[in-house]
Amino acid sequence: MKKGLCLLLTLLLALTAPFAAAEQTDLSQVNAEMDRYLKAYKAVGAAVVVAKNGEVVYTHNYGYGWVKGNELITDDSFFKIASVTKMVSAIRVMQLVEEGKLSLDEDLSTYLGYTVQNPWYKNTPVTLRMLMSHTGSFNASGAYTNTEYELQDFLNGKKRTSVFSKVRPGSKYTYSNFGAGIMGSLIEKVTGENVEQSLIDHVFTPMGIVASCHAAHLPSEDSAVYQYKRTGSVAVSRKTLLGREWDDGVDPETHFRITIGTIWIRTMDLYRIAQLLCNGGELDGVRLLQPETVAMMMADQKGQGAVTANTPYGLCVNRIDNLVEGELWYGHQGMANDTACDVFFQPESDFVFVFCTNGMNNNMDDHIVKCARRLFGVARDAFGDQ
Repeated sequence: MKKGLCLLLTLLLALTAPFAAAEQTDLSQVNAEMDRYLKAYKAVGAAVVVAKNGEVVYTHNYGYGWVKGNELITDDSFFKIASVTKMVSAIRVMQLVEEGKLSLDEDLSTYLGYTVQNPWYKNTPVTLRMLMSHTGSFNASGAYTNTEYELQDFLNGKKRTSVFSKVRPGSKYTYSNFGAGIMGSLIEKVTGENVEQSLIDHVFTPMGIVASCHAAHLPSEDSAVYQYKRTGSVAVSRKTLLGREWDDGVDPETHFRITIGTIWIRTMDLYRIAQLLCNGGELDGVRLLQPETVAMMMADQKGQGAVTANTPYGLCVNRIDNLVEGELWYGHQGMANDTACDVFFQPESDFVFVFCTNGMNNNMDDHIVKCARRLFGVARDAFGDQ
């Protein structure tokens, strides 16, 4: 009897061993494909997280967080996610909408306490929905970066009219960093909280996430990765990152640049935020938003409120129809200098892809970073049907 059991176990092991080996070979092949593209696009350091059906099925770290210091990218490397900050910050904004402290279609003047107007359309209100769908009639230029002026100077149409374009608010899509930055001012105005602290208290901490809007606020001084140019030279050193000024007070008139692109976060934690949205506002028993709120964030905004424009954005969520032919995906992309961050998710297939790099050739193919597009293809081919 014992001999028979031993023989049976031996046969089972012999049968399953090839499958285990094949699975390992497949994973090695995925790693090799990822590395091939990362090398081809001159990535200095990068990290990828892939999830299917609510479970992480693949992670991959590549290259260096600091080349000269021989620091490899690890699970604890914090990347600056540039414009993906907008999508993350929108979670806090929409919490305030649910609480009735903000309304998507109220004139911004109501919250800021002074007149907000496009000087060419003085009787057309600019609304939060317009900010979040990039239809607020703001120019794409960076005139708002002039630190001599406060927010009111840009918004009242008297001193800095160059931030507005000659189109009716809500009638045209123009991607606007400035518009998304105003979200941070609104958060501070209606909560009385510093925008970073508001994000920490109401989004990051409830989800068990460590993230911040300043490198000096991360767990340790060596948490933040260096930022590199595609040539491999340093673009922004850690010393510079840590030494940047920060105001931890509440000042809506000067804090309108924070929600544009300042968040530092680990890729696994960024995945959790994407999965929360993919799940309709809940993750691991923690609900930050109601399902109908998340559905609105991902919905076509044309015809909603006073938005009449065709826009590829819901409410700070990109509706991506050029990633997979015939399919609609959601997420956001961030680019600053030669860094990149891409988040793609699809509730129907429950598939999430997150990619961050601290420097590479981040040229785009049809508005998507080429390398991110190719890495996503590898991930979807390997794990999309699981």
